[in-house]
Amino acid sequence: MGKNGKRPKVWADIMWKWTKIFILVCVVLSIAFGYGTFHPNKIAIKKVNSELEKFYITKIDDLELREPEFVYHNDVQFVRALHKCIDYINFSLTYDKRVPYEMIIAQAALESGWGNSRFANEGNNLFGIRTWNKDTEHMIPLGVKKWPGWGVRVFATKCESVKEYVRILNEHPAYKKFREKRKEMLDNRGEMDSLILIRYIDKFSTTADYDKRVALIIKKIRKLEDKFASDKNINGND
Repeated sequence: MGKNGKRPKVWADIMWKWTKIFILVCVVLSIAFGYGTFHPNKIAIKKVNSELEKFYITKIDDLELREPEFVYHNDVQFVRALHKCIDYINFSLTYDKRVPYEMIIAQAALESGWGNSRFANEGNNLFGIRTWNKDTEHMIPLGVKKWPGWGVRVFATKCESVKEYVRILNEHPAYKKFREKRKEMLDNRGEMDSLILIRYIDKFSTTADYDKRVALIIKKIRKLEDKFASDKNINGND
């Protein structure tokens, strides 16, 4: 009976061993699943969001949305018109290719005198974007009669100049550091800070304190936005 008696006990020990292993695996998987549910992997989230953005961009392109009108008579209306234009442009861009609203609006305000400059009114150019190609439709400064080697580009609409500005920041080698800093912000914080990013486009202007000037306008825009929201609430309550 020695060997035959030990055999069931051996099998029982083996079964109990594998049962414990199975239970342990189930517990580990349950914990991992629970943790993953409430603390999802950032890389996985980023991939899913990226695929979702591409899906919506394709659907939006199919809708053939029209560019919004760009009408304004004061600073607040200028800001609101730019907001609509930027919304329209962002429909066709993934989040990692977008430029913060405040940064775009502040630069447009500074470069065009809040949309009142000659280049803005006659050439729809809100940023003083230049061309070095004489054959490209352009304007030259008043008082200059001969081609100086560059001209200020003419756009069909003001929103087209905003679209070109965003393209330049996304593609031109001069703004590589801007793109790197934007990516770092999105990876670490999930959002972009205009007051920090503006420091990385120093090539946009030769003015030494350009970033400080834009920062001041960003702060002014925030006050205008607050005023707009306040007026809207008052009118809504009335």
